[in-house]
Amino acid sequence: MGKASRDKRDIYYRKAKEEGWRARSAFKLLQIDEEFNIFEGVKRVVDLCAAPGSWSQVLSRKLYLPGKLSPGSSDKNDLPLIVAIDLQPMAPIEGVIQVQGDITNARTAEVVIRHFDGCKADLVVCDGAPDVTGLHDMDEFVQSQLILAVKAYTTYY
Repeated sequence: MGKASRDKRDIYYRKAKEEGWRARSAFKLLQIDEEFNIFEGVKRVVDLCAAPGSWSQVLSRKLYLPGKLSPGSSDKNDLPLIVAIDLQPMAPIEGVIQVQGDITNARTAEVVIRHFDGCKADLVVCDGAPDVTGLHDMDEFVQSQLILAVKAYTTYY
């Protein structure tokens, strides 16, 4: 069995703590962006299954904070909007609107879209997975429901 992420010997666990990330999974999103430049031109982004918030931290540091700190960014409407959704509460992150709710519920999607003034997201990220029951058909169905939930948040599907 592999090491748990809490294992202090894990290099990415230690590196995440040193750099102030909430979880080592932040490095996955950073690597995806480095390889595919997924943040380019993004103004509205949703982080599904966001807790504990490391991907929301990445989004804040890569999208929101640079926009906020750039000269001539006096208009708040020009800043990217980041919405994080999870069933669990999260500690606040600058520039991230947090919604506690079920990502598969249409009402949750409506709340997010209201934050985007009726628009859908330019980018949806998700690092979540359902709990595994051991029943292959059931697990596959629940996973597919999470994937289908993304459609409610974005026009790109």
